[in-house]
Formats: sequence, structure tokens, C-alpha cells
Amino acid sequence: MNIKTFNTKEFLFYNVPEYIVDLIIHLGVYKWMLSVFHFTDPQDLILLRYRCLYFLVVGYIIAKIVIPSELYERNYSLKMQVRRVFLQCLLTLGIMAASINFLFQSFAGLFFLFDGMLAVVFICVWHLLFRALILFARRHGRNKVHVVIVGDNENARKMENLLRENPDFGDYKLVACFGEDLEAVEDYIANNKVHQLYCSLNPALKSQVVNRIIRSCENLFIDFFYVPNMDGYPHRSMSLGEFGPLTIIKLRDEPLANPVNAALKRAFDILFSLLFLVTVFPFVWCFVAIGTSLSSPGPIFFRQRRTGYKGKPFTMYKFRSMRVNADSDKVQATADDPRKTRFGDFLRRTSIDELPQFINVLKGDMSIIGPRPHMELHTQMYKKMVDEYLVRHMVKPGITGWAQVNGCRGETRTTEAMADRVRHDIWYVEHWSLELDVRILFMTLAQILRGDKQAY
Repeated sequence: MNIKTFNTKEFLFYNVPEYIVDLIIHLGVYKWMLSVFHFTDPQDLILLRYRCLYFLVVGYIIAKIVIPSELYERNYSLKMQVRRVFLQCLLTLGIMAASINFLFQSFAGLFFLFDGMLAVVFICVWHLLFRALILFARRHGRNKVHVVIVGDNENARKMENLLRENPDFGDYKLVACFGEDLEAVEDYIANNKVHQLYCSLNPALKSQVVNRIIRSCENLFIDFFYVPNMDGYPHRSMSLGEFGPLTIIKLRDEPLANPVNAALKRAFDILFSLLFLVTVFPFVWCFVAIGTSLSSPGPIFFRQRRTGYKGKPFTMYKFRSMRVNADSDKVQATADDPRKTRFGDFLRRTSIDELPQFINVLKGDMSIIGPRPHMELHTQMYKKMVDEYLVRHMVKPGITGWAQVNGCRGETRTTEAMADRVRHDIWYVEHWSLELDVRILFMTLAQILRGDKQAY
């Protein structure tokens, strides 16, 4: 049984039941809500028609594609699963509500709120029970990948220790280890259940042995994996490619290098920023314009050159929170900065001063989520002091980011503080997903509502 068959079984035994039961829960909650909810607006009675279920199913399918549950993941956690269920229900009912509102001018806000709350609770309970069943099956030897390791070197020993001792790899069962005994390898894989074979032999020195093992694996539908010696290279997610007849390894795999992912993120940025700028921003601008004019003379907006995507400078917009001064492009703001006005201090503590950056997002200079852009002077300084500092510029800078919601916000008093911020930014660059962006957005809102001591 090879990995393709194994994944097919995972789909049939894990994904299909999950998809069916999740949809049944959505439909059941929706129908029950229709039977008990009292509609005050006659226009909302459109929800009683069966055609509305089409929007629920379409929203559900889109949510499952964009935010998969992946209950069989090794790094599964309750917090992660609850978050995914919440986002799936939010997207499912959001698409349904928006479609009905657009087509029938109906928006039963309370109905969808209660529907969503019940759906999240029931689906979370179902997922926990299903996850427990998956773990029970694995503890009793079901649904495990049978692995053979070939090689007698440091890489082979590392993999053996990993599979034997690390509980994160409980999905795998190490069934045999071999050195360079080709006959023993071929005899074992021909007469035992093996899904994957990991070979750490050097193909340049043992080409005939390695090629025979590869052919044997292919004939037995066993997946062959080569374990190269990458000592001396940074340990990170890498990707393979081809350059003519040569195989090459890209040392950093960035999801946003994929045009589809980049287009998805850009579409999210345009829709969200445009919606904000035409609805909320005019009222915020009027409030800030009055407060700023009364607090100190000078412009409403503060413009500053910052380092953007791939090191290209751009002009970033903020609401002015300080008195006009000559150090604005050199010195970071501090907690008790005398340059701040009283009203400006309020803007900074509530992060209202950052809202004009939605203009930068719409222009394409920034993204809603991404590493925070730094002053050009600081970029020139820290790129010499912090390893991999410029890697953070491989994506567009953001209004908020993974570093900010993990405590790396505000003044960087030490080089280590900046290095910690850079580590978080690089993690975001290498692990981007639309789900992660939505998660950071909600974490930022929660951070603002409870008050952030580093917002000054």
C-alpha cells in the first residue's frame, strides 16, 4: 500500500464522514432555528424557502476548501480545532447571509448569530469525538504508516530516533532498519507490509544499490524517499525544483511566491480596505481631524518613508500623533515621549493612528497583515546587526502582523528585541495562509480591545 492509497483511505475514513456530518449539523441547526426563531421583519421570511439552503451549502463548500479541518494532523490541538471550526462557520454563514442580503434585501442578524453559535458548539463536540476515535484507532495499530529505513549513517540514526521516541510521529510505525544489505532489504519489503522507505545512502557512491532499491519500491508500490545530508544548511522548509537536467533545492519555501496565493491575499486586501475606507474611515477622519487640530498646529496626516516589499521605499500614512519635530525620521517613539500630544497619545494607545495605512493597502504598497515596515534609517542599521533581517521584506509590509500579536510591538530597545521580531516575521513569511491572516486580524482586534501596554 503506497502513500497515495493511504491518503485515499484517509479521505474516505476521515474527511468524508467529517464533511457529511458537519453539513448535517449545519442543516439541522438551520432547520431547528427556523422552527423556534420569531422573525420581526417580513422580509426575513425568505429564509423559510428551500432555495436559501443552496447558499448554505455553497458557503460550506467554500469554507471547507479555504479552511480545512484536518482532524488527522499530528500537531492537532483543541485550540487550533476550535479556531478552525469558528472560522469555517463564520465563512459559511457569512457567505449565506451576504448572498441573501444581496439578492433578497434580507438580513436577519440575530438569526445568523444564534445559528452560528449553535453550529460551532455542535461541530466542536462532534470533532472532539471523531478525533478521539482516530486516536483510539492509532493506539491499536490502525491507520499507521509502516516505514523502513535504509542506511547506516548519522541521518539514518536521527530518523530512527525520531520515529521511535518522538510522540509527534505516532502516525508512523518503524518496522525495520537496514544498512547496505540489498538482498535483505528486497526480501523484507517484498514479504511485509511497507508503505514508505527512507534511504540515506549516498547515491553518488552507492548508485547501483540505490537504483535497485528504487526499482523494487516502484514495483511494490512503496514510496521511496531520499534523506540527504543537509548539515551546514539552515533547517527550514525547502522545495525541490529542476534546472534543465539538474535537481535544485530552494532553501526557503514561501507560500506567497505562488501566484494563486498572492492573488488571494491581494483580493482580500482590496476588498477589506475598500470596504473600510468607504464606510468607517470618513467618520474616523472627521473625529481625528478635529482632535489633532485642537491639540497642536500642523497637518492631520503624517507621512514617512518606510522600507517596503523587497526593500523598495514607499510613503506610509498615519494620523499625526506628535508635534511637528525634526527627529520624526530618526527616533522611535517611547512610552513617555515628550513629542506626543495628549490627543496623539490616545490615538497611539488605541492604534487609531495606524488606520490611514488602509490607503497604502489599497494602493498596493502594504498588506493588511504582514511584517511592520521600519524607517529607512533603521533598516540600514539593523540589516548589519540582525541576521536575516532583510528576509522580512520578501512579502509586503502590513498594518499588523504575527510579531505584533506575539508581543513584539513598539520600541525595540535592544538588538535582541529586534531579532525576536524578525524571527516572528520570517516565520510568517514561511507559513502564510489565509487562515493565518484571519487569525492575526482577530488577535489584533482582541489586543486593541483589552489594551496593549506596548501601544505607545
